[in-house]
Amino acid sequence: MSGNMDLESIARVLKAAPGVSGWALHARQVESHQLYRVFRNEQARRVAHTHSVRVTVHTRKQEGGKESQGEAAFTLTGPRPELTPAQVAVAVERAKLVANAPWALPGPASLPQVPLEDPRVAAEPDAVIAELVTEMDAAAGDAPLCASELFADRVQTTVCTSEGFEGSYGATELFSEFVLLADNGTDSVEVQGIRRARRARELDLGAVVGRHASWAGDRLIATLPTGGTLPVVFGEESLDTLFDTFLAHAGGRSRYEGWSRLSEGKPLIEALSGDPITLTVDPLAPWMLGSQPMDSDGQIAHKVTVVDQGRFVERTASKRFADYLGIRATGASGNTVVAPGSTPLADLLAHGPVLHALRFSTFHPSSVTGAFSGELRTAYLHLPDGSVRPVVGGSVSGDVWHAFARATLSAEETVRGGYRGPAGIRLEGVTVAGAT
Repeated sequence: MSGNMDLESIARVLKAAPGVSGWALHARQVESHQLYRVFRNEQARRVAHTHSVRVTVHTRKQEGGKESQGEAAFTLTGPRPELTPAQVAVAVERAKLVANAPWALPGPASLPQVPLEDPRVAAEPDAVIAELVTEMDAAAGDAPLCASELFADRVQTTVCTSEGFEGSYGATELFSEFVLLADNGTDSVEVQGIRRARRARELDLGAVVGRHASWAGDRLIATLPTGGTLPVVFGEESLDTLFDTFLAHAGGRSRYEGWSRLSEGKPLIEALSGDPITLTVDPLAPWMLGSQPMDSDGQIAHKVTVVDQGRFVERTASKRFADYLGIRATGASGNTVVAPGSTPLADLLAHGPVLHALRFSTFHPSSVTGAFSGELRTAYLHLPDGSVRPVVGGSVSGDVWHAFARATLSAEETVRGGYRGPAGIRLEGVTVAGAT
């Protein structure tokens, strides 16, 4: 078990506790090197160490001739987290209030090897941060960099269960947050950027800061979009969540609870006239943020082709819902990977008016209904005469089930934290609220 945290003694307490039918431990140790700046001047530098163990306790009981399983979880923190019998007793009483159908915790298994820990970030975090500062400042150019934070983290994750599973893996993560200012002497605007990656190569900080600096300048002349029903090309931040509804309906939980719209072998979208989607959940992709060899329950992660050329193929499922449904357990999460289309991004933006939506205040389509709505922070309206006008404010709304019936996927790809796929996705018939 994990070197610096005494998981063995925590396990011993659980094994000896009355009423516990099973348990799982999810431990994380994080060493975080952090730099904080204001207007390119260093304000603080620190190294933070955090240790946590999420303890999940399971109980079993017979009631009315049926067996049910209870579950309760709590988190231990501190340099050497310790578990007491009293804490377990409280968790057992809480778990007894829950009556789920029984399921089995994962047992012994070998972890797949996934490259997630960058040797240089792990060994020389401060040197990596210094290089990122240089890259950030050069990309910002003359734009005032009001504030910035850079973190270089090394994370060790360990999971063990009462059924004999034990696995551990290391990973690195770079985090950057910055605020750029644009000022024309009369008005000023701020643009915030956030980026995460496992290595500096995927962080691509110079290009990211450069784009945000351009957007900050355009915000000074941006106006409300014209309201109406328009084709919208989604890019940048919206790609992180655009497919979440499909993934939710393709999961074991939605099938078990009875709200999944999908059936194996059937089309994802009925009456499809746009590009068919090929959608994969891949937790084993090298260096991506959504990658992990196992989930927090100890289930070994598997790559799953969820949708193939528009047809629903296989569900993702945690061990719990896989047991309930009698299907393969694939793990609880992974990266969203979408096959690109054949249309150049420039063609998606042609024959305007077309709205190119890049940044939102928030954008999270409903997992159940597929309805989406988001206030625009950075967008560009491509007009019929070929001109382009920056817009801000207003919002877009629609329904992914209808909008994707006529979707067009760009040939160009992009890689974000947990997404790899088309850099632009054009959806028709999206409602744009703005100026009248």
